[in-house]
Amino acid sequence: MKKKSVKAAALLLVFALALGLSACSMGLSEMLIVKRAYRQVAGMDSLSFTAEGDLDASVASLPVQALIRADCSCIVDPGTLYMDLSVDMGKLGTLELPVYLYSQEGGLQLMLGLGEGENTLWFSTGIPLAGGSGREEGLDVEAVLNLLQDDPEALSIGDSETVNGVLCRPFILKIPGSLLSDALGAAQAESGSAIDDMELTVWIAEEDGSPVRLSADLASLLQYLLDSSQSTLLSGLKINSLPTTVDITGFNDVEGIELPQAG
Repeated sequence: MKKKSVKAAALLLVFALALGLSACSMGLSEMLIVKRAYRQVAGMDSLSFTAEGDLDASVASLPVQALIRADCSCIVDPGTLYMDLSVDMGKLGTLELPVYLYSQEGGLQLMLGLGEGENTLWFSTGIPLAGGSGREEGLDVEAVLNLLQDDPEALSIGDSETVNGVLCRPFILKIPGSLLSDALGAAQAESGSAIDDMELTVWIAEEDGSPVRLSADLASLLQYLLDSSQSTLLSGLKINSLPTTVDITGFNDVEGIELPQAG
């Protein structure tokens, strides 16, 4: 995945919102919110956030349910994500896992740790992406335009509401799975799986355009990435649903992320 792809996808997301507002003849106030959001995202070099999701999955037909929480730090260029992950499986206990996801030539690299400190055992796997197709970016403006023209309900806007103490407007995007695949530049998973269509809600602060919260079911996206990975560690995992809420806690507040040395 190219170093700029994460930032480009974020910018195009905001651009899609602006185009949708124009196409749907929405009000001036909504357009101003999107304009401010564009400025916020365009100036973003790093990000911190929390994530919480309810996992409903199965392994070899055995049900797996867990509450997943994560404190996350992200650097846009080069694309690097760190997650301090907690997986609460009820009576089965809680797993505390450090996770790193970063871009490298030809795709993504995932590192997952078991244990603490110097005794941490690291598992690493690659997720190949189709970066050698010759295209500058998988997701382009034409694709976003086509989405909005083909589906007038691709974007809707909710009423004002307070999220984390901030007055926001929720923008609801219906994103085709094919568009997500293009945004990732994702190679076809060996299992033949595809990314399902996704409904993404982004709460944007009315005053300064800062993204405050995002919400979506990430089951299909995560399943696709797992199926595309080169590891058998989670190969038997079937994800049924993973509704996830992401709360932004800081912009440009991450100085750096040091990758561990796998033993």
